[in-house]
Amino acid sequence: MKQTVRSLSLENASWLNHAPLSKNELLGKIVLLDFFTYCCMNCLNVLSELRVLEEEFKEELLVIGIHSGKHQHEKEDAAILDAMRRYGINHCVINDADRKLWDGYGIKVWPTLVLIDPEGYIVSQYTGEEHLQELRADIHRLCLGHKLHREKFTPDHLKEKKGLLRYPQNILACERYLFIAHQDEVLVCSYEEEVLHKISSVFQPQGMVYINDKLYIASCSGGHILEVSEGFTQKRRWLEGLRNPYGLESDGMFLYVSLAGSHQIKAYDLKTEEEVLVIGQENSESLHDGGFGEAVLAQPGGLSLLDDELWFVDSESSSLRCAASAEVKSHIYDNNELQHPLDLCAGVYGDGCGGGRIFIADSYNNKIKVYTPQTAELMTLVEGLDEPAGISKKACKLYICNTNRHEIIVFDLSRMQKTVLALKE
Repeated sequence: MKQTVRSLSLENASWLNHAPLSKNELLGKIVLLDFFTYCCMNCLNVLSELRVLEEEFKEELLVIGIHSGKHQHEKEDAAILDAMRRYGINHCVINDADRKLWDGYGIKVWPTLVLIDPEGYIVSQYTGEEHLQELRADIHRLCLGHKLHREKFTPDHLKEKKGLLRYPQNILACERYLFIAHQDEVLVCSYEEEVLHKISSVFQPQGMVYINDKLYIASCSGGHILEVSEGFTQKRRWLEGLRNPYGLESDGMFLYVSLAGSHQIKAYDLKTEEEVLVIGQENSESLHDGGFGEAVLAQPGGLSLLDDELWFVDSESSSLRCAASAEVKSHIYDNNELQHPLDLCAGVYGDGCGGGRIFIADSYNNKIKVYTPQTAELMTLVEGLDEPAGISKKACKLYICNTNRHEIIVFDLSRMQKTVLALKE
């Protein structure tokens, strides 16, 4: 653990939830800088490792998040504060919107952790996930080898929104039920705006499929698919060991799953649970079209079938893509048109308005857009949202998770009007 390079001053940075700390104030503390951006699934996975370290080294360690945003929307203070509330980030965070600290520390990738000793020297850097044991050992050695001061720096308390919905992130409109996934819970609702059931203790629920009276839920941070049956009273882990399952779709025979953590889409037989299809190269992250085994994806999100075509948004490449006839083809890949889209739904032919079109939650542009594959035309339907993360369609109505405003928007395509769903328990 060679100590030769001094850490940079953080005093003039843009602190979000604590008064700026000087170099002198940080002397005597073990400091761990977490360079992250909240759109990055790998960055979110690191948060659980940081919580373990913060609990274990309560007095010795100070974690400081350095948010060096990838997308323009992510550089806004309000957006970062919402992300901190949503993902339970309770340590100090700096908004490094201009990437001065990123450049100063020579950071190349998200996430990167920088460990600084109590004398202000950089000890080491760690890139990617799964460094918990290494970090624990390094911090323990620093505890033994330095004189520490145990003053605690407590971040400002972030006020939480109280209400029935908290950061709704995915939605599924079926014939009988409307399913809403929000903070570690799925609500089963009627179209009369009543909450009929609550499915609790689901770790970061995302995509959902309802088929044969069974609800399948992607537990993104839990790494599994949850099957809920028997009138929403019985739960079992249908499939485990997945890397951040996000979007779900089914044709009745197979369950399609987007794996945001490994940058792939896989299909599983609904009866046997066997893996039958893989799209994308594991752990490769880029925008590259080609055969299913050659294509490279970048944090795939929502999935939707239109006849034999599997449409999906590729969040980190801000693209709309389609998997059909053993090939992946990108339809939109210009960051000016989409900014980190998280979900989409296809307009099924014969199901009211919008047959054959693709409706997209253009999350970081705060809009809903519609794409017509036949003409390659992209239009804006709804503006003025706040990070819409989920979208589903039933007949002529779109159901939209207006995530940072803790509400569900209903957009009537036949009237081009929007209302807010007035849920009641």
